[in-house]
Order: sequence, then C-alpha cells, then structure tokens
Amino acid sequence: MAERYCLLPEPVTNRRHLFPAEPAMLLTPTECRVAELVGAGYSNKEIAARLGRAEPTIKNQVASILRKLGQPTRTRLIAALR
Repeated sequence: MAERYCLLPEPVTNRRHLFPAEPAMLLTPTECRVAELVGAGYSNKEIAARLGRAEPTIKNQVASILRKLGQPTRTRLIAALR
C-alpha cells in the first residue's frame, strides 16, 4: 500500500530552514506527483495533460504546494527541489 503523505525530495528534507517539517505541512500523494513534474520543468498545462486533470486544478495544487513548502514562487520551488 502506498504512503498516504510524503515530503519531497530526500535532499530537501535535510534543509529544514526551507521547508517546515510539521505533519500538517506534508504533501498529499497527488501534490507529490505534481511537485515532481514542476521540479522537472513542466508547465501547468503539460502537467494537466499528463495527469488527465484540468489546468485550473493543477494551478490550485501548485499554489497549495507553494504554501505548504513555504516557497513564494514557482521558480524558488523548482530551485529548492533540485
């Protein structure tokens, strides 16, 4: 059975000053997948097509990821995920 929540990625969990480690700040499995694709450089439109979801849904999920991981912009999130 898959994990219910995750922190992304392994190197990021070592940088606690970038990402809060409280349980309430964990990403859902869907948010983890979206974060992986954002980190790989995909646009919201490309992520939506890959996951079979609407683009506004992906936009909301990216906003949620940014908020949960304390990153102000998508660019900062991508840099932190690398």
